[in-house]
Amino acid sequence: MMQVDLAEPIAPAASTVLEVTYGFNIPEHGADRMGRDGSLYEIAQWYPRLAVYDDVHGWNTDQYLGQGEFYLEYGNIDYEVTVPAGFIVAGSGVLQNPGDVLTPTQRQRLAAALKSDTTVPIVTQTDLDSGFARPIKEGSLTWRFRAENVRDVAWAASPQYLWDASGWEGVLAQAYYRPSAVNTWKDAAKMSRFSIQEYSTSWLSYPYPQISAVEGPVSGMEYPMLAMEAKGDSGPDLYSVLTHEIGHMWYPMVVGSDERRYAWMDEGFNTFINTFSEEDYWKRDDSAVRQHERQLVIGVDQMPTAQPILTPANRYKTSNNLLTLAYVKPSITLLALRSKVLGPQVFDAAFREYTRRWAFKHPQPADFFRTMEEVSGRDLAWFWRSFFYTTAALDQSVEGVKQETDGSSQVTLVNLGDAVMPVELELGFEDGTSELIKLPVEIWYTGNRYTYQLKPGKTVVSAWVNPDGMLPDALPDNDAWKRPATTATP
Repeated sequence: MMQVDLAEPIAPAASTVLEVTYGFNIPEHGADRMGRDGSLYEIAQWYPRLAVYDDVHGWNTDQYLGQGEFYLEYGNIDYEVTVPAGFIVAGSGVLQNPGDVLTPTQRQRLAAALKSDTTVPIVTQTDLDSGFARPIKEGSLTWRFRAENVRDVAWAASPQYLWDASGWEGVLAQAYYRPSAVNTWKDAAKMSRFSIQEYSTSWLSYPYPQISAVEGPVSGMEYPMLAMEAKGDSGPDLYSVLTHEIGHMWYPMVVGSDERRYAWMDEGFNTFINTFSEEDYWKRDDSAVRQHERQLVIGVDQMPTAQPILTPANRYKTSNNLLTLAYVKPSITLLALRSKVLGPQVFDAAFREYTRRWAFKHPQPADFFRTMEEVSGRDLAWFWRSFFYTTAALDQSVEGVKQETDGSSQVTLVNLGDAVMPVELELGFEDGTSELIKLPVEIWYTGNRYTYQLKPGKTVVSAWVNPDGMLPDALPDNDAWKRPATTATP
């Protein structure tokens, strides 16, 4: 890091120019955030950047250690990439000189792709084989890009890139991949387009003119308008990574959270929205996957190395903590908040407002908490405290059922953990019918035991809390009660 003392202060609305000469050695494998594979290059974190100055910490000069990612300021970035003439370059931003680096046919295909909801080949295998993929065959070409209102830029280049594209409401969705990846990547432009449509429709309209998915050695990494993914083993495998990296265009590329301190505001929010993208793309129910994720979090939270979600990324004690605290636990807790506390309509409205309100700004955790409470009209302090500030366990249980002589029933519930949630109680009756009772979280405000009263009428033979398994209940074995079987008199 370098500190520069200015000749004079920069007044409001004024500007200054810093000219820096620097060098950058391209690593073969740059911590899975950049790298090279033969003649293919994926380049990121390659130029000097200004640290963020915010109204909470001042200058943010924390080093990027361990698993901590990035905290960057917004601006307009012009950059040039000079490569051998045979290379095709994909980059953040909009290509400014297509007439210099693309053939007339490619420019025509791109114009058609922007208006097409199906994939249009821009560079084909035939183009590569014939040598007509490039406007010249010798020397070098300079590709010029401009990216507006972004926090970073990155690019990828290869002489082997096939290139597909399609359009959605003025956004060009592109895919660049080598022939060796064609089996999985032939639908990558379609996947990119669907992801942009999904997140735009659900949360906030995509504010940039293009998205480029690029295949290469990096297994999965995101930059403004550029998503790096590996070849992938199958279509579902590729889509899982691709829609995740494109989801990052919203968090943290648009909503500029501090990934260095709060990885969950980046990876966790993104994992949450990926849930709907994958289900919608494949038209499937992933409830079994969510159940596996809940069990993963419960297991990690019960270990001696357990840490709260709000732990900074470079302080995670284990790799399991990285997976759960940054990705999985924030996602499953938000899914629980959506389905069991606020309801989808209210939650989605609040989450959309958070995204809109903090677009191109730098929210802190409290800003997210406040926005969700303000828009929903609910006091959620109990939720944030349990699931974000602590490792408190949720353990709801049916202690027993008492049948009174007048035909009424009393169902006693206990909350055995330190975390609280609303209760969904499924009652089974002797006549074969059942009823789902929903009790608010406020039943736990006066203690950890609550008795639910049923009027005379039906005889309860079973009681079950969390019947659909959507809550991260630590000990599901005590969730249910059944009436003991009647013993026959000899």
